[in-house]
Amino acid sequence: MAAGTTVKIFVGNLSVDTSQEELAAIFEPYGTVVSCSVLRQFAFVHLAGLEGAKRAIQQLNGCEFKGRNLVVEESRGRPVNSTKVFVGNLTALCTAQDLKELFQTFGKVLECDKVKGYAFVHMEKKEDALQAIETLHGTTFKGRPLSVELSKVQPSKRAPTGKIPCVNCGKHGHYAV
Repeated sequence: MAAGTTVKIFVGNLSVDTSQEELAAIFEPYGTVVSCSVLRQFAFVHLAGLEGAKRAIQQLNGCEFKGRNLVVEESRGRPVNSTKVFVGNLTALCTAQDLKELFQTFGKVLECDKVKGYAFVHMEKKEDALQAIETLHGTTFKGRPLSVELSKVQPSKRAPTGKIPCVNCGKHGHYAV
């Protein structure tokens, strides 16, 4: 975390009815909430100031909020020069580690993020990702047929002026699907 900057914080394990206002309110004691984006059961909070962000992460991680224990950590950006693969139709029994092991048979996996019934796998080489997609799409894994494809980035339909940044990279003019 660099000093004097806005820190992007990942907040996971949210209740489905959590609003942006409610989440921003629990971060306000730690500094100025620059933005707060709630997406399904996770969110990203941009908090001004390094020290406040560190305190928020330390004090809020594991705290109970709306009946759930929050996961609060500094957001990790997408690995540079990687290919992002969407994996859908996952069973609750499937873990990120299971997926990492499955995809490593095709090449180096840089990161794997599982969210409910889907995940994103970041592979080092595009050709390895394409081979994994071709081989795994439609195959049964842990009792369910997998939907495996390149992750899509589409022009924003919600913000034609580009005022809402992408939830993955923070840039304007598009959003990740």
